Amino acid sequence: MADRCSSPDHTTEDEPTSRPLRSVARLLAEHWALHATDITPLEGGMNSLTWEVRSQSNRWVAKAVPPEAEDAFVFGLGLATRLEETGIPAGAPVATADGRSVVPFGRRTMALLRWVEGRGLTGESHTELDVMGTTLARAHRALGLQDGTATAPTGLYLPSEHLDVRPWLRPVITKVMARLEELDLRSLTWGPVHGDLAADVFRLDQVSGVCGMIDWSGAGIWPRAYDLAALVMYQGAHAMRPLIDAYAAGGALTHDEIERALHPLLDYRWAGQAVYFAGRIARGDLTGIDGPEVNEAGLEAARRWFTDHTDDH
Repeated sequence: MADRCSSPDHTTEDEPTSRPLRSVARLLAEHWALHATDITPLEGGMNSLTWEVRSQSNRWVAKAVPPEAEDAFVFGLGLATRLEETGIPAGAPVATADGRSVVPFGRRTMALLRWVEGRGLTGESHTELDVMGTTLARAHRALGLQDGTATAPTGLYLPSEHLDVRPWLRPVITKVMARLEELDLRSLTWGPVHGDLAADVFRLDQVSGVCGMIDWSGAGIWPRAYDLAALVMYQGAHAMRPLIDAYAAGGALTHDEIERALHPLLDYRWAGQAVYFAGRIARGDLTGIDGPEVNEAGLEAARRWFTDHTDDH
């Protein structure tokens, strides 16, 4: 569910491990007629591989995702294209010579994305939180409404495998899903959402004053409040009120719907983190991290959330 980590991505045995930079350069030349002068690995998520691509003064991002992430990746590329058509920089894909947005990269799928100018926000100030909430509302309104039965990555569920990794996990997941059922998801406003929203997704161009949103590889059709819950999860409870106020002022959701949906969806987002890291622990998956302690820390953070908010459930 998460694709965030402070460590650089590592290739795994199913990747083109011999000379990955050379493989990227070959694909760029073959499919985009782009002869890169420099290709630099970027720090990325636990699932994706990303590189900064330069040719003279121009920059792009090349990104490759594993097979299980391909549908959401391709869907997100389409959303990024739609956003850029409305004036929101989003890292839309550059079409290949034959009009495709993605090409095979070993067992992965790779796209070449437009570079979004600006600095990544941190959300450490009220001003930045206001920009983030306003930009998110603008993006949601630009992408429009869609119900949960549309043809796209949809639904709110959690995998049932690996819930016995820790004794507290299965009871928590059961309670979270029951609370979602009480919420009645059908009563919420659904539409295309980012899916894994954190502060560094927002890039503010200091020259133009325009704020963009990058990294749409986890996108889907979910309640709009899901994105707000993800942002609050990453930023912390202190950011909740400024984000809510700025987002609601943007007209994408009413305060009433946000207040009703945010806490159950915030629990769901933390439950997703728990399931994600439990699965990695069970499989011994160290992709994108420096050691098993990172997976353990991710699961422990989720446990602390539910322990500290027991009275809210």
